[in-house]
Amino acid sequence: MKKTGKWLLSLLSKALIIILVILLLPLARTLIRRIMPDAAGEIRVQSMILEQKLESSKRLEVTTIDEEGILEAKTNVVILGTVGSTTIRYRYTASVGIDLSKVVMTTDSDRIIFELPDPEILNDGIEALEINKNNFFSKAIEKSAETLLNEQKLKCREQYITEKQHSERAWEDIRKSFEDTICQWLENFGERHYEFEFVRQNEPAV
Repeated sequence: MKKTGKWLLSLLSKALIIILVILLLPLARTLIRRIMPDAAGEIRVQSMILEQKLESSKRLEVTTIDEEGILEAKTNVVILGTVGSTTIRYRYTASVGIDLSKVVMTTDSDRIIFELPDPEILNDGIEALEINKNNFFSKAIEKSAETLLNEQKLKCREQYITEKQHSERAWEDIRKSFEDTICQWLENFGERHYEFEFVRQNEPAV
């Protein structure tokens, strides 16, 4: 009898434990959600918000260029050689940034990954601060100051996009500015429980 009673008591104890677990399971789930937020659900909602923001925005300007320089051009004639020269002190200004429509956004279980395009010159301009000309022959064969300035603008534009020291600096400026921008977009949604990752386009995320 004693063994039977102990067995029944053990069985009832196990049954009560199972019933308590079933009853308390919804409460436990709520508590777990509070302690450990659902990052995957948060990512789904906030990635939709970011996608809408990116679609409604056009460009992100992150840095500006404002530099002065001097260009010199010579006018040469066969046999006679140099028959004139032009020296122009100029000012080149530009804004560097990215086209937000080119940003590629993907999601993972605990992060949103942004593939950012290469920086580009969004707009630029050049102006002459001082022009000096020395013509020894005919003005008809020399390039105009406007033509020389336009050629120099193309050179400056190419320099700031292709030279490594400029492109690397622009990339860091873009990454930081883009992160600040999307954080501002999401600032009304409370604390974030996932990570952002930024990679250059055509470079896979780690």
